[in-house]
Amino acid sequence: MKGQRPLKVDLHLHTADDPLDRISHSAKDLILRAVDEDFDVISITNHDLLTFSPDLFDFAREMGILLIPGIEATIENRHVLVLNPPRNKTFSDFSSLSMALRPETLVIAPHPYFPGAFSLNGCFLKNLALFDAIEYCHFYTPRINFNLRALEFSRSNGFPLIGNSDTHFLFQFGTTYSLIYAERNIESIFAAIRENRVEVVTRPLSPREMGSIARRFLRMKLRGKPVKSRRRSSPRIRLAEPAAIKQNAQIPHRVHQTWERLPG
Repeated sequence: MKGQRPLKVDLHLHTADDPLDRISHSAKDLILRAVDEDFDVISITNHDLLTFSPDLFDFAREMGILLIPGIEATIENRHVLVLNPPRNKTFSDFSSLSMALRPETLVIAPHPYFPGAFSLNGCFLKNLALFDAIEYCHFYTPRINFNLRALEFSRSNGFPLIGNSDTHFLFQFGTTYSLIYAERNIESIFAAIRENRVEVVTRPLSPREMGSIARRFLRMKLRGKPVKSRRRSSPRIRLAEPAAIKQNAQIPHRVHQTWERLPG
């Protein structure tokens, strides 16, 4: 790690292609925001849909961003981040996920202990061998932080902790991320995560920010997407064409607070 510039990374992001949530920004909007925030690596992880194409990869590369294929898969009604997933595989349960995995694939436990139906909770430890890292999510305040169990598990067991924003609205992007000591390629990045060469950079949200995000998220869920596009018990990885880039996209103001580094 000494003398090496770390990569600025977020591996849990959603866009307008998401079949579950009604999100306004496109994949290209997100990539341009990543450029503005000086990110090196991102992964778009829409629900049960792989938003990735050679054109989108090339666009990101031209902007100086490495785009890693990713998906937030619904497995036994729980969310699991699968990065660089095998194509055309069906994950009907954790056993089928185990059989589909390969060394070039990385699996992260997203927001594992948050109070939601899709959080892993007890399923994380039951299937611990499947996971390469556990997530520290941006959605917390100094007084309300459901990440603490994940942080405690990471520190007690030397298990890799990775910071992600789980962005659904562009102003969330950059509130929590990871610094990864690796070369800018998938193999090196995944190896660094598994070897715990990661620092989480994060700041708590203010109560006002947290309330605003919660209200926006609730409105988004109430509007929703068509019922037929909602979660499936056996998601098959499928490709999505990137949505057209919006012109003159508005970037909401982000309040800056105290940052903290959580060493891996």
